[in-house]
Amino acid sequence: MADIAQPVAEYIYNLAVRDHSPAFLLVGKDGSLRDWGGKLEFYGISDLEKGKPIGDKVFILEGFFPFDEEDGKLSCVETETGVSADIHIFAREEGYWVLFLDATRKEALQLTFQQKANELCLLRDRHTKILDQYLGKEIAERLSQLNIQDSGESKEVSTLFADIRGFTFFSEQRSPAEVFKLLNTYLASMIQPVLDEGGIVDKFMGDAVMAVFGIQPSDLPPPIQAVNAAFQIIENVRSMQKMRRMRTEDTLDIGIGIASGQVFLGVLGTRNRKNLSAIGHNVNLAARLEDQARPNEILIDENTFCELDHDVRDRFSETRLQLKGICGPLRVFSCEVR
Repeated sequence: MADIAQPVAEYIYNLAVRDHSPAFLLVGKDGSLRDWGGKLEFYGISDLEKGKPIGDKVFILEGFFPFDEEDGKLSCVETETGVSADIHIFAREEGYWVLFLDATRKEALQLTFQQKANELCLLRDRHTKILDQYLGKEIAERLSQLNIQDSGESKEVSTLFADIRGFTFFSEQRSPAEVFKLLNTYLASMIQPVLDEGGIVDKFMGDAVMAVFGIQPSDLPPPIQAVNAAFQIIENVRSMQKMRRMRTEDTLDIGIGIASGQVFLGVLGTRNRKNLSAIGHNVNLAARLEDQARPNEILIDENTFCELDHDVRDRFSETRLQLKGICGPLRVFSCEVR
């Protein structure tokens, strides 16, 4: 501590110790009590006697000494008075120091965070089930009309991933009910353009949507369908944001990635409940592009770009990105909708 300035040391003490009812014990190498101080009564520790075995006076430490490690910590231990304490034990030449710090607030915060995480997890599961129920019958009917082999087959498609930017941070700052409501609103704006362009929603992944174009018959090539849907998704979200800002409500942005090419398709499920499964390099590429997309940006691969009309191509600019799991910088095309 010699190289730490006194004001810094005082600040650290005030930040981490002062308001946590510090108390200490000094235990000899033989497990007998040598010294003590601080707010021991807060933890129900009193009537101490030097030279007595520590376990006789502090029951929660019975059997701990001699301590096998140089340093150790017991987190959120309930003391005799019902107070939750963090107990730090560290060895020095004079014996074992035992430091008590009040962990009541810490334990309460951990419990609150855990409860919020559990509630959010349940709401997301419920949300996914609702959307699956809403879309399941329609998708099942569409898939039942397709001629995809039971064992699966390769097909030329365009895959789109759309993700809500900043949603994880937002969810940590709001109640689960608020998160659930906003998630439903955003995903509704993302799903409808996919359906309008003849795409199929493959799956929901928390705050993200995966869609596939080129499975159902269409007069338009899959890349054009996917890009049209991407522009409409961002337009829907921007319109929704404008209304929410007028009501001083929270808004979030969307990032989209699209890749086109061969994937392996399979249809799983029952008569009324069918799910599409798409795997392959181009699915992974679309996911990587979405991950790199900035708010309100559409990133597409070269295969998609080459299929677009010239007026749509003019909206994209070429760039190169190093994507995780893909060798070398990749030529991609970006359109940031303003």
